[in-house]
Amino acid sequence: MFWEFLAENWAVISAAAIVVVYLVYLTITKQWTRIREFAYQVMLLAERTFGDENGKIKFDFVVRIVFKNLPAWLKLFIHEDDIKKLIQTWYDKAKDFLDDGQFNESM
Repeated sequence: MFWEFLAENWAVISAAAIVVVYLVYLTITKQWTRIREFAYQVMLLAERTFGDENGKIKFDFVVRIVFKNLPAWLKLFIHEDDIKKLIQTWYDKAKDFLDDGQFNESM
């Protein structure tokens, strides 16, 4: 039964394995760090460019710029919704750290 499942779904399993291996590669080579640093730079640009009341506009601006600057091959695996979640997570972590210098969810 297990071998039949593997035989029937080998393409999906192979694709998933390739994605997992590649994400591990990105983590090891610090590629996510570069993307995160770029996102932080774009967040600062948005803060300086748009007013305080334009939070949604700033967020959408950051998402569009970061997604646009991802390599084309990476866009095959990561969609704009995934970038939205990542940017929100990174923003929350930055805000948490900036309020008291610690990552303690005290924002």
